[in-house]
Amino acid sequence: AKGSIYSINPLVIILGVPAVTALTSRIDSYSIILCGSYISALSPCVFAILDNLFGAGLFVFILSIGETLWSPRFLDYQVSVSPEGREAVFMAFASAPLFLSKLPVGWFSGYLLDHYCPDPLKSCETKCMVWIFENTCK
Repeated sequence: AKGSIYSINPLVIILGVPAVTALTSRIDSYSIILCGSYISALSPCVFAILDNLFGAGLFVFILSIGETLWSPRFLDYQVSVSPEGREAVFMAFASAPLFLSKLPVGWFSGYLLDHYCPDPLKSCETKCMVWIFENTCK
């Protein structure tokens, strides 16, 4: 059951991107990118309500819905704002922050999990931790 959560994102992306792209083709890219980003950003709020396996699956599903909206339109937006003949350069520079952040983010998240997350064998109130985090980071 836990391993199947990993399959939610690719499944939603593969099935959702063609449909969503066709349905939103008349809406400008920037608006769709914002909408998808807001949906993706709201996905961690699920853990404030559900701190179980279903909550983890719902989190990944909502995150994937947001990604289904913004991901294909992000490339479209990059091409639309770039000068003619310089599209590849704009796409490379737009992808550079994601590429450059992969290694330090992986290391840093592991460090933070190791030092600040409670022992998984002990019981903890995850919902309370999420509410505190959401209300102090505004």
